[in-house]
Amino acid sequence: MKYEHKRQLTRDKIEGALIKVAKNKGIADVTVSDIIKTANINRSTFYRHYIDKPDLIDSIEDRVINDIREANVSLKNSNIKYIDTAAGKFVYQFLTVIEHNQPILELLLSGKGDIQFTMKLIVFFNELVDSTTEAFTDTMDEKKRKLFAAFNSATALGIIAFWVHHFDQYDKDYVYDFLMHRGY
Repeated sequence: MKYEHKRQLTRDKIEGALIKVAKNKGIADVTVSDIIKTANINRSTFYRHYIDKPDLIDSIEDRVINDIREANVSLKNSNIKYIDTAAGKFVYQFLTVIEHNQPILELLLSGKGDIQFTMKLIVFFNELVDSTTEAFTDTMDEKKRKLFAAFNSATALGIIAFWVHHFDQYDKDYVYDFLMHRGY
C-alpha cells in the first residue's frame, strides 16, 4: 500500500512537470528530458512509470475518459422513472471529474494541447450518449439518435472546454445549476 502511494506521488510529479513545461512549449515540443528536469527525477524513474512521452499522455487521457465512464455507470443503470435524479447525479459526478482534472484538461484542450484528445473525447461522448440514452430514445429513428448523440457530445465537450479555461470564474455548483436548470 505504501509503495503504491509513492508510485502515485511520482506519477503526479511527472504529470505536473508535463503540464508546467507544456504551458510554455506546447505538448508536442515537450521532451522527456524537460519532464525529468522539471520533476527533479532521474530518467530511469520516468521510464519505470512510462514507456515514453506518448505513453504518459495516453495514460493521462485514458484516465480522464475512464473517470467520466465510471461517473456514467449510475446513470446507465438507473430505472427510467428516476432518470432525472440519476442524470443530476451523473452531471455532478461528471463535473467533479472535470474539476479534479482541470489543469491537464486546460492544457489538452488548448492550442498547445493534443488535438487527438479532442477527437478521442468526441468519439467517447458519442458512444457514451448513444449507449446511455437508449432507454428514452427508443422511439427515435437511427438518424435522429445519431444527431441527438452528436448534439449532446458537442455540448459536453463545449462545457468542458469553456469551464477549464474559465475555472477561476465559475465554481462547480454554478455550472451544475446552469446545466440542470438551464439558467438562460
